[in-house]
Amino acid sequence: MKEMKESIRLTLLIVIFITNFLYADIRPFNKGEKLIFSVEYGPVKAGTAIMEITEITLIDSIPSFHIVSTERTNAFFSKIYKIDDRYDSYIDTVNLHSLRFEKHIREGSYKKDQIVEFKQDSGKVVYCDGREFQIEPGAKDIIASIYFARTLDLEVGKSYFINNHTDGKNYNLEVNVLKKERVETPAGEFDCLVIQPLVEEGKVFASREGLKIWLTDDSWKIPVLIRSKIMIGSIQAKLTEAYFE
Repeated sequence: MKEMKESIRLTLLIVIFITNFLYADIRPFNKGEKLIFSVEYGPVKAGTAIMEITEITLIDSIPSFHIVSTERTNAFFSKIYKIDDRYDSYIDTVNLHSLRFEKHIREGSYKKDQIVEFKQDSGKVVYCDGREFQIEPGAKDIIASIYFARTLDLEVGKSYFINNHTDGKNYNLEVNVLKKERVETPAGEFDCLVIQPLVEEGKVFASREGLKIWLTDDSWKIPVLIRSKIMIGSIQAKLTEAYFE
């Protein structure tokens, strides 16, 4: 029995290695990519955000990118309003659809934990509280949608639609490519494509058009600047450091 378990484990590791090798050259991102942003509220530095592909792991025996996105306020801003959020997105390395999504929200006195299993084969999602919803094939969580957008052949003036499931709702996330623009960040100057995901109105964004992302105008499409309108003012995240394996 012990030898069988070791054999299965070795086989799974080989699957992950082969998948990592095959798709490293055709995806604009891969395991080891780490993007660090300075988050600013007006002229005030409020904290740090990190988007990182920490590993390729198995979810239901499917090789998956494990993407971790964190947002934390610094010591000064935490005295006003403390934020310590973490999102974990597991996406199929081949099809780039979601297999599992977690969010752990800590904002002021508000706390929320959510785990969602995407059962792509059966066309449904299962929440940790027992709720189930039907989904369209290839549905993605919001983090997976951002990374999927990086694989598209984006053209100025065109709109793209991404099959999304968030908080019990299915919808096509519309992404408009607005223009090309050169921007300066602490990590350097970049020629960018400016995209605008049209998110649903809610408590965070002041309007559906409240979010813009600057992606490098190259094959990598790295996000270097993110701006969003909120109920009072706006916030922006500027790339300060980037690491790649």
